[in-house]
Amino acid sequence: MTSKIVRQYFTQDLSYEEKKSYLEYIKGDESSDIWIEKSLLRREPLLIALENITCNVCNEWISVRENGVCKCSNGHECYDIVIKEIEKIMK
Repeated sequence: MTSKIVRQYFTQDLSYEEKKSYLEYIKGDESSDIWIEKSLLRREPLLIALENITCNVCNEWISVRENGVCKCSNGHECYDIVIKEIEKIMK
């Protein structure tokens, strides 16, 4: 459910065709990229917000992938941190 929240944040402004392209990309079709430009408008502010925020467990940087997966470099899930930042951005 938590990666779904992140994916919804990334894709909320996409058209039907862009969302279709996004799903194809997530399933492995890297040539399906019409969604990327618009989705970056959501992803970039999130990455900037996370720039100085690290994992609560190990203090490593957090990675937010296109498919909504949020983990630090040691593999700890960091959805709680990312979702808090998404909520701040959305206000």
